[in-house]
Amino acid sequence: MKTIFKSIAVLAVCAVLFISCNRSEDPAPNNPLPAAAGFTWRENDPNGAVKTAGSSEVRTQYKSIFAFAGPTATSGTIFEINLTGTVPATYDLATSGNALYYGGFGPGGTITGKVIITKNDGSKASGTLEAFTTASGNITKVYGTFTDIPVK
Repeated sequence: MKTIFKSIAVLAVCAVLFISCNRSEDPAPNNPLPAAAGFTWRENDPNGAVKTAGSSEVRTQYKSIFAFAGPTATSGTIFEINLTGTVPATYDLATSGNALYYGGFGPGGTITGKVIITKNDGSKASGTLEAFTTASGNITKVYGTFTDIPVK
């Protein structure tokens, strides 16, 4: 009889401990956080350190994307991307009418690659950039992302 009571007592303690343990975990978010608005890029390595422009914009009048060092368009141009259009599409930088200026590439050399505009709703634009240069220097490849930059 003592054995039955001890067994029941042990089972009761185990049941209480099992029930009182917090089994739930914080669920992973269903929707990842959206990328921060702005213009970012990586040099030479698509997984390298991220650099961020101080400000950026799309100028539809000139079909161009700009990224600036500081918070305004007068603070030094880091990137100027001239395209044959500004609608969602893929633009080949080797095609006449499309061009890229990036101060990190330095002078000379041929620049190739592509710019993909994934969104342009008339007020904000998003997309990616992948560019390569034959110019000699420390930076030969650039991988960029622009997210919800203002269209002017």
